[in-house]
Amino acid sequence: MFHKGSSVAVITQCILLVSLFASGASAASITWGGHTWNVTTGGMAGGNTGSAGNVVVDASGYLHLKISGSGTAWTCAELFSTDNMGFGTYRWQIDGPVDKLDKNVVLGLFPYGPQARIGADGTNEIDIEYARWGNSAWDDGNWTIYPNSGSTVGETTFNFSLSSTYTTSSFVWTSTGISFMSQEGIKPQGDSSGLVKKWTYAPSNPTVNIPQRAMPLGMNLWLCSGCGGMPSNGQAVEIIVRSFEFIPLGTSASAAASARVTVNPAVLSASHGGILLHLSGTADHDFRVLVLDTRGCVVREGTVAAGARELTITGLCAGTYVVACPDIGVSRRTLVCQ
Repeated sequence: MFHKGSSVAVITQCILLVSLFASGASAASITWGGHTWNVTTGGMAGGNTGSAGNVVVDASGYLHLKISGSGTAWTCAELFSTDNMGFGTYRWQIDGPVDKLDKNVVLGLFPYGPQARIGADGTNEIDIEYARWGNSAWDDGNWTIYPNSGSTVGETTFNFSLSSTYTTSSFVWTSTGISFMSQEGIKPQGDSSGLVKKWTYAPSNPTVNIPQRAMPLGMNLWLCSGCGGMPSNGQAVEIIVRSFEFIPLGTSASAAASARVTVNPAVLSASHGGILLHLSGTADHDFRVLVLDTRGCVVREGTVAAGARELTITGLCAGTYVVACPDIGVSRRTLVCQ
């Protein structure tokens, strides 16, 4: 992987918390954010070693990336989507001190063609990287575009400081240019508040200098090359990715959400008396959740507010129910409450 150290629809999943996630689960392959991901175990960016134990999805549906170890023995985190994503909007909602990372630590969010044999290393890559590359005086924000072919690299860096650990990082990729944006806070599609920095790369020869093919998406947390193979402060690192969304070019946020939202069945005990829904992302508009009986009659109804992550529907007796989110096109799924 070519990095500086060598010279990351609203995807909203309406999921039943009790059935989908086991707290602290990790594996060499995971499903998260509407995609399947292969977790690197072994060699990875910067000459580091990736460990499946450093990539964890918690009970809230958040993705944890870690650097762990002690002394001179450290392992890092890396994963790649099994599907390719192309032109469109990419957005990450992050909880972590990306402006205060140890000088040797790199957080990368990036489509990467060579993972699928699309171009050679040093081509077909779009990077958001938070890193100081071993020098605490360097800028901590890095946006880099490696070309479709040739050797022209587009890049800019910026220094920033935040008052919280919440950020939203995004870019819009088209055939002629890429527009990046960094914001403080957890921001849904269409909200441009909390602006930290924005920049557009629009080269004169885009078919050469802009990646033109859909690529796997990578995310990693690693130690820069030549930085001693460990955090300079000797402390473990953890970044929480609360959500990731990909909205294909020409698709509205609502349509993208409709295509991706699913409701998974669960068996609930009578003592629970209700349903707890948890969202792995946040929608940018309110939508209804309906609970219907076997005759198709609505027996309970709730509303998930824009930006909310949970909804509890209570007062259910033992029986069979159907849960649906009609405002965002979710097909009906059966629940058995015992």
